[in-house]
Amino acid sequence: MVAESSTARRPAHPTAASGRWSHLRVPVSALLIGILAGLLPLASSGFIPGAPTSAAAAATATPTPTPTADAATTDQVTVTVAPVSLAPLRSGQDLAVTVRITNGSAETITPGTIELYLAERALTSRSALTAWLHPTKTGKPGDLMLRSALPAAIPPAGTATVAISVPSADVGLTSGNAWGARGISATITEDGSVLAQGRGTFVWYSNEVVTPVALAVVMPITVPEQTEGLIPAKSLETYTAPGGRLSRQLDGVINRDVTIAIDPMIIASIRILGNTAPASAVAWLGRLGQAKNDIFPLGYADADLTLQAQAAAGTLLVPLSFDQSLNASDFTSPTPAPTPSTSTPTPTPTPTATGSAPAGLTDTTTDTTTDTATPTPPPTSAPVITPGTVPTSEQLLAWNYTATDIGWPLTGTVSAADLDVFTAGGLSSLILGGANTAQSDLTETPNANVVLAGGHGNALVTDEPISAALRTAATATTDSDWQVAMAELSSQIAVVSAERPATVRTLLATFDRDTVPGGVRLSETLAALSGLGWRAPATVAAARAASPATDVSFQSQAVSDARILTARTLLHREGEVTAFSTALSKPLAITATQRLTTLALLSTSWAQDTGAWSEAVDSSLADSSVLLSSISVSTKGPINVVGSQVDIPITLDNALGQSVTVKVQVVPSNGRLIVGGDVIEATIEASSARTVKVPVTAAVGNGAVTLRITLFSPDGSVVGQPSQIPINVRADWEGLGSLIFAALLVLFFGFGIWRNVQRRRRERTAVAQATDAPVEPPVDPPVVPRG
Repeated sequence: MVAESSTARRPAHPTAASGRWSHLRVPVSALLIGILAGLLPLASSGFIPGAPTSAAAAATATPTPTPTADAATTDQVTVTVAPVSLAPLRSGQDLAVTVRITNGSAETITPGTIELYLAERALTSRSALTAWLHPTKTGKPGDLMLRSALPAAIPPAGTATVAISVPSADVGLTSGNAWGARGISATITEDGSVLAQGRGTFVWYSNEVVTPVALAVVMPITVPEQTEGLIPAKSLETYTAPGGRLSRQLDGVINRDVTIAIDPMIIASIRILGNTAPASAVAWLGRLGQAKNDIFPLGYADADLTLQAQAAAGTLLVPLSFDQSLNASDFTSPTPAPTPSTSTPTPTPTPTATGSAPAGLTDTTTDTTTDTATPTPPPTSAPVITPGTVPTSEQLLAWNYTATDIGWPLTGTVSAADLDVFTAGGLSSLILGGANTAQSDLTETPNANVVLAGGHGNALVTDEPISAALRTAATATTDSDWQVAMAELSSQIAVVSAERPATVRTLLATFDRDTVPGGVRLSETLAALSGLGWRAPATVAAARAASPATDVSFQSQAVSDARILTARTLLHREGEVTAFSTALSKPLAITATQRLTTLALLSTSWAQDTGAWSEAVDSSLADSSVLLSSISVSTKGPINVVGSQVDIPITLDNALGQSVTVKVQVVPSNGRLIVGGDVIEATIEASSARTVKVPVTAAVGNGAVTLRITLFSPDGSVVGQPSQIPINVRADWEGLGSLIFAALLVLFFGFGIWRNVQRRRRERTAVAQATDAPVEPPVDPPVVPRG
C-alpha cells in the first residue's frame, strides 16, 4: 500500500476494484476468520501495565496475574486490537482502543513498546478489508499514530490488556475523509524487535447520507444428535432449564429481528408428553408460541436434506405417525398453561429509510428495554387439542409458521440433481452457503437472492464474512474477543453500505448448527448489531423478494461418498422394515417408529462426528435385525420320512406384541420329496407360536432332502430369513416292510402246521408203546365190482 500525500488520508469515494460477496471472491475468508478467532486467547488472566509514557495517549490497564491455559497452547505471542465502542468515530473525537497481548511462548516478554498505526488507505472494498485483516504476508502496518510503553513484563501463558486513547489530532482524520471502514494495527516490540502484530478495524463517519444494508439474520434452534426421533423427557428438562441449550437459544433471539428456524421434533417431543412434560419444557414452548419472531421449520430432526437426496431416498422423508408413541393416560387432564415471561428483551429500533442520515450512530451495545406486555399468541401457534383427549399426529406438529417452503441444507453440499428432489418436496426456496455459488468478476456485493434455473425457485446465499463475524461474536468467551469480532462485523456491513451509497442491498447472515451461542452474549451481539446505523433489520421474506443477483449462479457440490453409503444402508433397512410390516395387523406400530429413527440418524448434527454416527447407525441396524427376526420358523430337524405320504409339522413363532399373518412356502432341495397342496396361510397371535402341517409325498429313491421354508406377507413380501429343515427320506420302507411281514406270517403258520403234525405222530407212538401190541399195517378194504 502507498501512503497518501495528504494528512487527511483516504479518498472520498472508492475508486479501486472492490469485492462483491467476499465469500465468493475470497473463498478462504471464513477460514481465515476462524483461524484468527482460534488464535485469540480465551482467558483474560495476566497483568496490566501502568500509566502511558506518551503525553499524546492515555492508557489504562487492570492486572490479572493468573496465567491462561489457552495462551500457553498457541506457542507464540499474539496481539489483538479493537475499538472500545462500536459507535463510529467522528471528527474531533479521540480513538479509544483495547490492545490485548497474549504470551503463548515459553519466554517472558520484558517491558516493551506498543505502537498503534492507522491503515494508509480506507478499506473501500470487501477484498481490501479481508486483505487488511488477514494479510498473506507481513506488510507495512500503516501510519504511526501512537507509541506507548509497556512497563511490566508478561510471563509465559500470561496476558496484558491495555486501554489506549489516541487523540484525534494523532488519528489524522477530518470531515474531508469519506465515511467507512478504517484499518488499525498494534505492534508489540521488545528491544527494537517486533514480537507480534495484530490488526483490527473501526468505522469513521463524516455526516454523510448513509443507506443502511438490510440484513436478515436466521438462527437455527436445534438439539444435539438423537437416535430415536423423539427427545426424552429428561433431556427436554435439561435443555429447557435456565442456562440449558434451548433456553439459551431462545433467550438470545426472542422478540428480536431474527428469524427462527426450528426443528419440529422439539415441538412434537414436548407436546407428546401431555401432562407429564417437564414444566420448564411446557413454559419454553409457551414462550416460543408468544414470540414475535418469524419462524420457519427445518426438516424433522433437522434431517440432512442433501444426504437424503443423494442417498436416493426418492423424496424428502417426513414422520409417518406418532400414534405408536402416544399414551392416553398422559392426556387425562389439561397441561398447565405457561406463565409468559415479562423480561424478554425487545429489539432496539433501527432506521429503515433509504437515503437518510443514519440515526443511532452511537454506542448501543447494551440493550435495556424489556417486554412488559403480554403478547397474544398467534391463533394457530398451538394445536387445537381438547383437554382430556389424545392429540393427532397433525396436532402435535401444528405451528403458525411464517413460511413452510424454505429448505436449509448443509453448507456446500447441494448438487444439481438435489434441486428436483427439493422442489418435489415442496421447498421452493433454499438457504445456500457461498460454496454453492459461482459468479463472474463481481466488484460489489449483490443481494442474497439468486434465481435457480429449471424452475427450482430461488436461493438465499449467506454472506460468509458477515456470518462468520456474527458467529464469532455471539460465541466469544472474553470481552476482548467480542470487541474484535463485532468491530469486523461492523466494518463488513459498512463496506457494503459504502459500495453503493444510494442503493439498498438485502443480505442474509446465519448462525450455524454446530455452535450454540450463549444467551447473554448472543443478546449482547444482537443488541449491538441493532445499534449500527448502517444496518437495517430485514426478514427472510424481504430477502426473497429482493431483486435477484444476475451475475451469480448455482454451483453443484456433493456430500462425501462415505456419508452417502451409510445413509443408503439406513434407507435400505427402512425399506426392509416396511416390507416386513405388511404381515402385521398394525404395521404403523413399527414403520412409524423406524421412520423417526431414520430421520434422527440422518440429522445434520451427526455430520461433524462421523465416528459416533457410524456407531449409532450400527446400533440401530442391530436393533432392527432383531425386529426382522421376530417372526421365524422354530422347527430345526432332522425329520425322518418313511412313508410315501406324510404331513410334516412346522412351528412358526411370533415374538411381536401383535398378531401377524404369513404364507408358508416349502421348497424341497431335490425330487425325493414332492410338496403337495397350495401355499399355507397362517395367522399367529401376539407373542405365541403355531404349528402348521405341510403334506409331502416321497418319490423315487432314498436320501437326504432339505426343505427351504420361506414366509411371505399377504402381499408377497418376504418376512424374515428363509429357514432350512433337513429331511431323511426312506421311500421303499413301506413295501419292504409288507414283504417281510408276509414272509414272517407264512413262516409263522407253516411252523404251526409242522408242529401239529409232529405232535400227532408223537401221540400215536406213545399209545402204541403203552399197549405193547404190534402195530399192524392198515388193511385196505376189498374191492367190490360194480354190478
